Amino acid sequence: MKLNAIFYDGETASNVPVTVYLELKGIRFITGEIWEYHDLELYDRDAQTGQLSYRHRKLHGPSITLNFDGGLSDPARDYLHRISKKLTGDSNWYFFKWQVITAALIVGMIFIFYLGYPFINRAIVSIIPDSWAVKAGDLVVDALYQKYTSDACYTLDGAQALEKLVAELRVEGLTYPLRVEVVDNPQVNAMTAPGGRIVIFNGLLKKSESADEIAGILSHEIGHVYYQHPLQGLVNVLGFSIIGSFVGGDAATIAIVGLSLSYSRDLEREADRKALEILSASNISAYGILNFFERNQKKNEDNIAAEIEDIFSTHPLSEERITTFSEYIDQNEADKQFAPIMSEQDWLALISICDGEKNN
Repeated sequence: MKLNAIFYDGETASNVPVTVYLELKGIRFITGEIWEYHDLELYDRDAQTGQLSYRHRKLHGPSITLNFDGGLSDPARDYLHRISKKLTGDSNWYFFKWQVITAALIVGMIFIFYLGYPFINRAIVSIIPDSWAVKAGDLVVDALYQKYTSDACYTLDGAQALEKLVAELRVEGLTYPLRVEVVDNPQVNAMTAPGGRIVIFNGLLKKSESADEIAGILSHEIGHVYYQHPLQGLVNVLGFSIIGSFVGGDAATIAIVGLSLSYSRDLEREADRKALEILSASNISAYGILNFFERNQKKNEDNIAAEIEDIFSTHPLSEERITTFSEYIDQNEADKQFAPIMSEQDWLALISICDGEKNN
């Protein structure tokens, strides 16, 4: 470390500005002479400027005063203290205090970033072109089919029934057109990928008892599309590199990461609230989605593993969601009448969509 200093020869009253270097062994002058640290005796220190003045124990007369541009907190002064506290004469509390202050600043910056990151995330999402989001969604869904060795299901009647159901769900302000499909997989699940792609697992259709239940779950997934949660999830995982990846990076990485996306419970609650808005605008009762969760809750009451999985899931707890939907129905649907959203023929066609041919 390079420092400015003042050298006193000990024979005259004059002083000479010099440049010195702090090295592992000692203070080196530009002449090459080294005053080793163990030979130095601290005889003066300035508590305001941080200046340190030394004599050489083996030399009679000469002394040197080190100046620190950074004052008491200068890194060179800290370096001398770490070599030996006797070189600075500072108490341990002084340096402990600065360590505490530094740690507090770091924690504060992390906390501020944590609070501000949702806004940063949304800002990043807002500048990603729609075409890139659609491409990312396609990669995610393609990887989904490969991961589960599953195929997209298709029958003409089933596809038409699904199209009618999606058309019944009234929602405005979507960034992308919805693309909803069914995958031939027994999982009771549905997922939303970036770019407006929604995949319903056949197991979900088979376990549902009415079109209203599927409409409620679809409305929840559309809520994710509305708020661009899938794209936010990708940005969370991949960070700023997502933009470069879309342009020409590792598409496989995006696809694999997309398969493991999960949303915070706050985002899931946001999607639930949007689902209720969509159902209300579409004149569809929320009883369908309530019935679905109540039925699954009863099935899991004696299943400890399922209960533990629910607790650690990013989704709000089933009990919480049941309460949310029940309260909504009590407050908004007490005197309302609802017409069937799908004929019995269309419902049978939809739940049989995977009984026909498969498309990759």
